Amino acid sequence: MATRVQSPPGRPSMRHGSSRYRHSRSSLYVAHTPSLEPITTPDEDEDADESTVSSTPDSPPTSPSPGHGQESSSSSTDESSPPYKIAAAPLTDGVGLFATRAISKGTIVLCEAPMFTQPSPPTRTNSTVMAALSQCTRDEQRQYFNLANAHKSKGSGAPGTQPVLPALGIFETNALPCGKTRSGRRAGVFLTAARLNHSCRPNLARSWDETSQQMAFRALRDVAEGEELCLNYVDVIGTRAQRTEELQSAYGFECVCEACALGFEELAESDRRRAAIRRLFEEVAVCGNEPTLGLRKVRSFVIDWLRRCSRGSYVQVKLALQLLKEEELVHYEASFCFDGFQFCILVSDFVNAKAWIRKAWEASCNTSGPDSPASRAFKMYWANPRAHELAGVLPRATLHGPD
Repeated sequence: MATRVQSPPGRPSMRHGSSRYRHSRSSLYVAHTPSLEPITTPDEDEDADESTVSSTPDSPPTSPSPGHGQESSSSSTDESSPPYKIAAAPLTDGVGLFATRAISKGTIVLCEAPMFTQPSPPTRTNSTVMAALSQCTRDEQRQYFNLANAHKSKGSGAPGTQPVLPALGIFETNALPCGKTRSGRRAGVFLTAARLNHSCRPNLARSWDETSQQMAFRALRDVAEGEELCLNYVDVIGTRAQRTEELQSAYGFECVCEACALGFEELAESDRRRAAIRRLFEEVAVCGNEPTLGLRKVRSFVIDWLRRCSRGSYVQVKLALQLLKEEELVHYEASFCFDGFQFCILVSDFVNAKAWIRKAWEASCNTSGPDSPASRAFKMYWANPRAHELAGVLPRATLHGPD
């Protein structure tokens, strides 16, 4: 992570396995990944239009279409040359990664194995980081200690504790989550990816590939030659003030990206949209906490949601998607589309459910690849929406599709 220049002030288990990273560089995008439950076979006496859709034109393809998380032909014309370079970043006092050619949406820009990994605290200490560094080359060690350290003068947070030592501080500043081991979650430092700066309007998303043990970074949208490649270190569906507070607390800098540098009126409008997205996100996420309270409250929430829709208040999920498009925050799209799918399957609207889950699958392929757990789950639900445990728990109704 390059340090920013200080600028003047200017769902029912509807969300399986949900996780929201806060105050962490791992917060590249908020995704609510469905678990990969086994697919059940629908009853043979179901209506034909609601059965497994393998024979219909709307069936999931065996592989994604070009652009859905795959390398485009234009971006792979010279495989020996990466589509990025490390160069001085105009808005920082360090460096960043910049596109050396046009990059298509969904293209893998960078795949990188971690320099080394560490377990979660409290097992992770300065001593364990130093031990891991001792196994690296001198050049790798030199590059590591040239990375940013947002913990230079910070203690661990508890009264009377010692400041965070340099090796551990650099790790905590730059590490990204990279899967689990038998002993728990782990994180790793990626020397090239650590040069990716933050933006509140990012153009890259990351995903961990368990098979290759590498982190893949994909383009969230089409990227122009010369454009800086950026992630978001914190959740960006909030106002500029909220984002600034998180970044200052976790990384000690004030963001000066294009979204934060908007003029007064444009910034106020952007804040309004992002605050609305967060509100919608949290309202829909109410369902995610309901399993512990029982299905009756789930039913009450959804019935109230349906009642509001019937009064002419359009689908909240669709409103959120429109706001995301306006703010160029497409990495949240899959989560909202999955919500739309689940609302539809609750009332046995399998036609619209399939439209929502297809859109979720396409968005997930672009952000995390077609072989990611989320993409595979979305594809299975697309083939058989009845496999979801909430299918048909409410009376039948017809809702809305994404378009």
